[in-house]
Order: sequence, then structure tokens, then C-alpha cells
Amino acid sequence: MPTEFDHLVLAAKDLAAGEAWLEDMLGVPAQGGGEHATMGTHNKVWALGGSFLELIAINPDAPDPGRPRWFGLDDPDLQESLVSGPRLINWAVRVDDIESVVAECPVNLGTIHSLSRGDLKWKVAIREDGARINQGHVPLVIQWLTPHPGQRLTDQGLKMTRLVGRRSETTAVDKTLKSIGANNLIKIEGGTVTYGMMAELETGDGNISLVG
Repeated sequence: MPTEFDHLVLAAKDLAAGEAWLEDMLGVPAQGGGEHATMGTHNKVWALGGSFLELIAINPDAPDPGRPRWFGLDDPDLQESLVSGPRLINWAVRVDDIESVVAECPVNLGTIHSLSRGDLKWKVAIREDGARINQGHVPLVIQWLTPHPGQRLTDQGLKMTRLVGRRSETTAVDKTLKSIGANNLIKIEGGTVTYGMMAELETGDGNISLVG
């Protein structure tokens, strides 16, 4: 199986407030979510074609996970940036041999963890420091061991039409994306901006942009 787009990741300071904000943006409600006990986070999800959009936040009711949370959520600067509202912070791809992808990648994608929630099971590479790779332009790598959760979601009329990463230096990211097989899934643009991300979505009420 070639590397495929899996999902978008947005972060929120508070999950309930972020959910209300995103429902207003998308024009449709979330279709559930849950908790990630290993990481001390919780989420909400929306259908996005055959994939999904994930809104994630630190779970204030969960015990300390005893390790840095994924997506750099413990970073004070990231948390400060979320005060004004949710932002696009990362994306994920799915592969069928995560061990080989991690071993052959020129950068440290992280340690492979086996996670589960309910009847969902998957493997995911997570950096031990919890940091995003290249500010989230390099995706989280997942191997699903059960059917993809996007298959369970009802079509909500949402479709991603473009995913763009902007950064002042592109060579290292391009090399990493090619190693993963994900270089055709995101457009990395050079320029004077240090970094940024943008996903364009079609909704029932027109096109919107989610930025980070």
C-alpha cells in the first residue's frame, strides 16, 4: 500500500470551546471522539471524505501521562497561541509497514507505540520529547491494525482540496517527505515566512481555510 493521507490535526486550548468554534466553521457537528489515556489528551472528530479531521486538546481530568504529550501540546508557546482559538498543527499519514518507514527515514520519527481505544488498534511513531517534526510539516506516521476509523463516520460533505506548508527552508522537509512517500500529499512552499500551514476545505456553505 502506498503512503496515504490519514487525517488533519487541529489543537485547542479547551476541547469543548474548540468544538463549538470548529462546528461553526464547518457547519456540521462532531461525530464523537474520546480519550487517549497514554497521552493525557482527548479529541473530537469530523468526517473528511475517507479520512477525518481531529481536534485535540490536553485532557484536564486525565492523570499526568508521565511523558511529554504528542503534537507538542506541552509547549507553552503552542498553548499560548491557542488562546485565540484552535489552529492546524499537524497531519497524519497511514502506511502498512511502519517499522520499515521509521527505520529508513533520514530523521527521527519517534518510537513506535501500540495504542488502542475501544476496538480500534493502531501503531504510531511518537517522538519521546513529544515534539512535532519540522513544525508539523512532516506528518505523524500511523499503521492501522483495525479498519480505518474514517469508514465509521457519516459523510458530512467536507472535503480537503489542498494542504500547504510554508517555510523558509524546504530541502530537509522535502527529503523527509520523499522518504516517507508523502511528498505528493502536501505542497511545501518556500518564502520569507519562518513556517506556516494551511488546509483548504470544501463545506456545504463554501470553502474555508484552516491555518496554523
